[in-house]
Amino acid sequence: MIAVRLTKDPIFANLGPGRRIDIGLVDPDAVDFGLMASTLSKQARFGGRHEGAYALSAAQHAVQGAQAIERETRDLRLAGLFLLRDGHQLFIDGQSRPAEQLMHVKSGTDLDLIIRNIKSAWDLAIYQAAGMQTPDAWTKQTRAALQMMNIRMTRAEAITLFGEQAAADFPRVPTPQTIGSLHPWAPAKAEVAFIEFFQRATGRSSIR
Repeated sequence: MIAVRLTKDPIFANLGPGRRIDIGLVDPDAVDFGLMASTLSKQARFGGRHEGAYALSAAQHAVQGAQAIERETRDLRLAGLFLLRDGHQLFIDGQSRPAEQLMHVKSGTDLDLIIRNIKSAWDLAIYQAAGMQTPDAWTKQTRAALQMMNIRMTRAEAITLFGEQAAADFPRVPTPQTIGSLHPWAPAKAEVAFIEFFQRATGRSSIR
């Protein structure tokens, strides 16, 4: 993949100390998996709207979902794909689903399509940078398996954080076979776990 420009003019974002990139220019060379682990470990799912000292992070969701896939299927390749499913949040901050729906309604535009297109472009760059199968080559079965684990994880997380009444917002699906409970981890734990799973799934000793 060569770098792809999404915007006419540059849109700069700070990525780590002394690093500023144009997030409108999608480029595999811009992907830093160590920074991804650190960033996702501090990004709260559900907007952090729950009790407790720590938020349930995007990194924890990625790791425990990947662990559940490997535990249930013995498919490390598929588990690795799940781990990086929200990796675009390194560049495009994640919004809770209700927040995205509200902005879609108020904007009067197909905001979902715009967001999906931007995320998809960065996803292609991220999986290529990781040396993994890129989303444009995934089968329907692969896409369905990743999406189903995301739904199962999100439902189980919501019940853990908010109680059984939260199940009403989701289809009735099996609880994922996670390793340990879904109670929020400290960011440092989530960051290390993300890096360790990434290295195992890719066979890399380096995260850059």
